[in-house]
Amino acid sequence: MKKNEIKEYFDNHYSKMTESQKKLTAYIIENYREVAFLSAVELGEKVACSDATVIRFAQILGFEGYADFRKSIQEQLNHQESPDIKLLKSIKNFQNQDGLLSNNCKTDLQNLEEYILNLNMNQINLVVDDLMKAKTIYLVGLGTSSIIVDFLSYHLRRMGFSVTAIREGGLILMDKLASMDEKDLLLIATFPRYSRDSMNAIRMGRKKGAQVVTITDNELTELAAQSNRVLVVKTQNVSYFNSYVVPMELCNVLLIQILEKNKEHVYQKLKANMEQMEEFDLFL
Repeated sequence: MKKNEIKEYFDNHYSKMTESQKKLTAYIIENYREVAFLSAVELGEKVACSDATVIRFAQILGFEGYADFRKSIQEQLNHQESPDIKLLKSIKNFQNQDGLLSNNCKTDLQNLEEYILNLNMNQINLVVDDLMKAKTIYLVGLGTSSIIVDFLSYHLRRMGFSVTAIREGGLILMDKLASMDEKDLLLIATFPRYSRDSMNAIRMGRKKGAQVVTITDNELTELAAQSNRVLVVKTQNVSYFNSYVVPMELCNVLLIQILEKNKEHVYQKLKANMEQMEEFDLFL
């Protein structure tokens, strides 16, 4: 069974599903490769439900039992291609370099247009309110997601916010989050392939009582389920790597709304910041 088929089932039957089934579906979608090698008992332990619940869920999906369901996932994984093969195929699908470039740009524009047309300003404003109330904003982005951390941390600091930017995982990540408390906000950007460090950061934020906001591409993941608020943006493109066109537009929207809600304060902070830069002759 393909991952998108499981997601489609989740979308179509969400209101009728039990809490255990919802947890199972979210875990399977996020940990598709891992589930292919888990027993019914092991999968049940992952989401705190019985193996009987796991088996019944597989039967609801149309399989005779869990073993058949797991076998279908294994077969799908055998057909999945590595990133280098995907890139090679995407290149071969076009007659020349201009074709590949054109289709990449078209996909980015389509994703951006779809995002703008369906922009949920109520959700944006709730996140902006959370940001403005936070004592300290912890920004976490690992790998290529550090682009979002760099952009937001630079502008939020200039606007007068207390910001801690974190781009490292492991012990450094946990160490930098150690002083976080219930007055703070954790904003984490995470996209496929999702890292354990991202999940650990979210769990740490919840444990500390901080407000957790996640920018990601899928609200049906355990990462999203553990967050207080989720901002979903598309990162898919015709090539194998994630596109950050839409996530960066989301950053622009957040910053503009902060400015809109507190013009005078932000203006004064930006003015003071520019005066300090000019004092030290930082610009040509």
